[in-house]
Amino acid sequence: MIRGKKKPVEVLSRTEVQNIQEEKRDLEDSLREAEGYGSGTAGEQMDKAKIRANIKRLDQAIVDSDPGRVTTKTKDSLVREERELEERFVKGMPTRYEMDHPAKCPGAVRKHLHWLDLNEKPGYIARYRTIQRLLRPGEEKSVEALRKDR
Repeated sequence: MIRGKKKPVEVLSRTEVQNIQEEKRDLEDSLREAEGYGSGTAGEQMDKAKIRANIKRLDQAIVDSDPGRVTTKTKDSLVREERELEERFVKGMPTRYEMDHPAKCPGAVRKHLHWLDLNEKPGYIARYRTIQRLLRPGEEKSVEALRKDR
């Protein structure tokens, strides 16, 4: 018997979870309206089963996005990986001045695109975001915080 692969946990930020909760509240309000009004109204036309399924899907998304408790051993390995990624990001990253004044710094755009190719496509930036959400929920550190001024 072949079973489906378990999907990796995608840790959502607080704002993403809040957006999902808001969408869920909107759907619940729609469902209440559809059930509250009698026949001959617009509520009669709504697909209540589909609304319930969407609410259930959003509930499951919130549950799936919760990483649970992070153990000390896991935190240590995540901090180590975070440091390695930060060292990798700093190499070749254009400075804030280069990014703000590309006309004064020839080659800054190409330098940035090269840096993105090295870090974004292999998934290092996404991994860094996930680590930040696990280690510091609600106060994640951005890759931009690593950029030097000059």
